[in-house]
Amino acid sequence: MLDSRKKNTEKIHLEYFKERCKELPDGIIDDNRENPDFLIKHSKGTLGIEHTQLFKITKHPNTPQALEAFRNQIIESARNICEKDTPPLYVQVWLNFNQRVPLNRKKEIQRISQPLAEFVKKWHKENPNEFFQVFENPNEISEVYQMIITHIGDGWAGLPNHHWIVEAPAVVYDFTIEQIQNCITEKNNRYKEYIKSCDECWLLITFNAFKNSQSFEMPKQINHNFKSKFERVFILDTSHRKKLKELPIGKV
Repeated sequence: MLDSRKKNTEKIHLEYFKERCKELPDGIIDDNRENPDFLIKHSKGTLGIEHTQLFKITKHPNTPQALEAFRNQIIESARNICEKDTPPLYVQVWLNFNQRVPLNRKKEIQRISQPLAEFVKKWHKENPNEFFQVFENPNEISEVYQMIITHIGDGWAGLPNHHWIVEAPAVVYDFTIEQIQNCITEKNNRYKEYIKSCDECWLLITFNAFKNSQSFEMPKQINHNFKSKFERVFILDTSHRKKLKELPIGKV
């Protein structure tokens, strides 16, 4: 069964890829599938696109990826509480830098999100005519470093509903040859499965330079041939910059 959130992310990234890659053929796209994630049926055959994301580290409970997911769950929970009885708000939250992912994640999410939602609802009730307000280290929520609450009103900024986001400082790293090769190798191991459905298959590796778990800087030049079973390999920054680079490969 397909993970709807994961699939939605893949579809968005494919749209970015289509915008930037002029060599991507026009055709009928089958996007409700896996292995590979997309098939494009065009005039000369069928092209497969396998999608994967690049993260800094993935095998430790307090990696940037795990902490980012935990923080997003806190904010999503608080937003869900507010949506029940509070008009739309735009809320930006900076959580404390020393936060860690707890063993009992569900309990901790509830412990933080409930008072956060109550704080926001109280502000809205007491300040119906204020456009926005900035809070630093609010006493009611020790986990919050800073927060900005803005009234959306009737579709302000094109946002008809509550819009809550987690802001986080990103530490930028240059990604290494080894990290990229490991990413390709992991997918190489399943290439035989992918190619059964298509005439050739490309690998699309994505990252968002402004997400802490993926804040890499794409080098201007990559003087290395990566070992790939895929016919072509691309790497795409899915932030507002939308930088796309094709990686040099040596077929294996």
